Formats: sequence, C-alpha cells, structure tokens
Amino acid sequence: MPRLSSLALDADAVLFDAGGTLLRLDYAFMRACAERRDQPLDDAALAHGEAAVRREIDRRAAQTGGPRDRDADRVAGYFHAVLESAGLASAAAEPIAAELAAEHVRANLWRVVMPGAEAALARLRARGFRTGVVSNADGRVAALLAAAGLAPHLETIVDSHVEGVEKPDPEIFRRALARLGVPAARAVYVGDIFAIDVLGARAAGLAAILIDETGGYADADCPRIAALAELCP
Repeated sequence: MPRLSSLALDADAVLFDAGGTLLRLDYAFMRACAERRDQPLDDAALAHGEAAVRREIDRRAAQTGGPRDRDADRVAGYFHAVLESAGLASAAAEPIAAELAAEHVRANLWRVVMPGAEAALARLRARGFRTGVVSNADGRVAALLAAAGLAPHLETIVDSHVEGVEKPDPEIFRRALARLGVPAARAVYVGDIFAIDVLGARAAGLAAILIDETGGYADADCPRIAALAELCP
C-alpha cells in the first residue's frame, strides 16, 4: 500500500483543504490594491498577517466548534484583519479591505496555486494514492481548482456550500471518503486550521496533517509540514 514516507503514515487516500492548503490568496492583487492607496506591502508582510489571523480563527473555532465565517461583511473583516496584522493602520486598511472583499465576491481571492501543490498531487497520484478536496467553500471551489490546473489530479471535490455541511462536522469528510471508496482508517487529511481541519478529520476517523508555512503551530498536537513537497518527496 502507498506510504507517505516523510511522515511515516500509511494511507490509501490523501484529502486536502483548498484555501490555505492547495490555493493561497492572490498577494499580487492585494499588493496592487494597497499600492494604489500609497500603502506598500510585500508578500512576507501579507503572509505574516494571514498567519496571525489564521491563529485567531483557530482560537475562535476551538471555542465555538464552528467554521470560519464567509458572508460579505465578515470577508471584508477578514481582509481588514490581515492588512492590520501586516502592518497597516486600521483607517488605511478599511478601503483596501472593501476592495478586496468585492473582488473576492466577483472572482474569489484564494486563486493562486500554493507552491509545490501541483507537483505534490502528481507525485501522490503516480504513487497510487487516491486524492480529493474537502473544503468549506462557497460553491466555486471546483471551478477554482480547474482554473488552477489542479482538478485533473483530484478524484473528488467536496464543497460545503454544495453539500450543506461544513468542517469540522465529520459528515463532510465521510462523504468524500464514500465517493473514493476508502475507509477513514486508510485516509489522511491535510489542512491549515487546527480546530477545523485537524480536529474535524480526526472526528471522522482520518489521520491529519497541518500545513504550517510560518511555523506558528509549534504547539500543535499533530504532524506538521511547512510545504506540500514534504508529503511525498
């Protein structure tokens, strides 16, 4: 049976989150929006800001047992928090966040392929792993993954908006596994939010791996990777 050699985990299937795992925010678009308002930002600052907000989302999800919010006002609030954590003053961040939220509604800002994602998926498939996505999304994740060129490497794409159930509810993981015909004990899930992705997957009986690019989860009780290339070297 296939083996995730670097992590010493046996599995037949590897499932992924989408945003923050296979796809990341369009930092180039975000930088351009900020620069038009004389608020220069670089990718490192945006990555720092996003990581800080991710930890806050994780903290809240651990308290409420619920997923991240995605309605229009909350999306603007998310971008505002990222920009503030990246170093912008609140007043400067507000109009930029509004523009980002409008663009997200139009075309979804989680649209850039995570470094190494396509190569990692191709290697997993070549080595016999079944692959898929389980995402708390808005009905557009399949189209996003297709546009990004990742869909050919994925056997199933489960979108919470379509399914009517969200992570961390174990049911959404079970649906993906049923479509692959793989038992939970033979599957691994990879995501970026501990309380939503890791705990949700574990509740469904899967092993779980946290992608932690910035090293902010040193205290997490689970295997961690800094990049998708570590999954199947």
